[in-house]
Amino acid sequence: MLFKASVALFSLLAASFRGVAAAPTPLVERGDSLSILSSAQVDAYNQYTLFASASYCPPVLTKGWECGPACKKLGGFVTVDSGGDGAFVQYWFVGYYPAWNSVVAVFQGTDPFKFVPLLTDANFILTRPDASLFPGLPADAKVHSGFLSSFKLSAAPVIAAVRKASSTYGTTKVTIIGHSMGAATGVLTAASLKLNLGSTFSFKIVGYGSPRVGNPAWVSWVDQNLSDLVHINNKDDPVPILPGRFMGYAHSHGEIHIRDDNAWVNCPGNDNTAPGCTVADVGNVLISNVLQHLGPYNGILMGLCGLS
Repeated sequence: MLFKASVALFSLLAASFRGVAAAPTPLVERGDSLSILSSAQVDAYNQYTLFASASYCPPVLTKGWECGPACKKLGGFVTVDSGGDGAFVQYWFVGYYPAWNSVVAVFQGTDPFKFVPLLTDANFILTRPDASLFPGLPADAKVHSGFLSSFKLSAAPVIAAVRKASSTYGTTKVTIIGHSMGAATGVLTAASLKLNLGSTFSFKIVGYGSPRVGNPAWVSWVDQNLSDLVHINNKDDPVPILPGRFMGYAHSHGEIHIRDDNAWVNCPGNDNTAPGCTVADVGNVLISNVLQHLGPYNGILMGLCGLS
């Protein structure tokens, strides 16, 4: 596993240095605004983390909500649709969770044991999203080509399932969850839904180990239009500092960084440089630990179906 995870990291690094350098956006240190989450606040994310963990289960299991401990701990969830093959198309599922009175859409992260997702991650070119899927998005907003390609492979059935779940269960709340590339796909999905469904719907996004998704213009739009967004980074995980800022990428707001002492730190702003936040604590990939990309996140691991 260590070897294959190292190959995944090498693919990310090699691709990042093939790009054309761009002037990075200014970093802001807001150490005076950092806060440590209480135990109760950390525990409140457990249900989201379990959903993210369940994303690594194939559709044959998530359709009947029979994905082991994670599914048992999320009792009452009803799957509306699920899909993907875990290789060419990442696993995904959409359903209704009565505990939140919300539609829930969840996306699998990068599986380092499969080659095609690694190639997707390695496509770092910034591109303008399709107007048909992102109507009204500012013209200068650009995103990671590989993540956009992955999103488009499942966009139609996912959006249809969200619409169906909303109509069936009478809710306009949508919760979107993902780990790794799934977190990136989740943000793209939320943006597309926001632009297509309008202000009637509300969106909550929770991502784990999310890479940077787009350029500063994209991040500015996300910050203004998807305010209820959190991305949780575990210790020395290198993925949240990729793609590099020198390639024109930036992170949206909503960072929570799990420090080496297991404290969860709320880091306001974009790419906060204060000690205790990811940019400062994982200064470069040479001091990172790619295995921490899988967690644990308050005791919950990612990457294997039924592991939670």
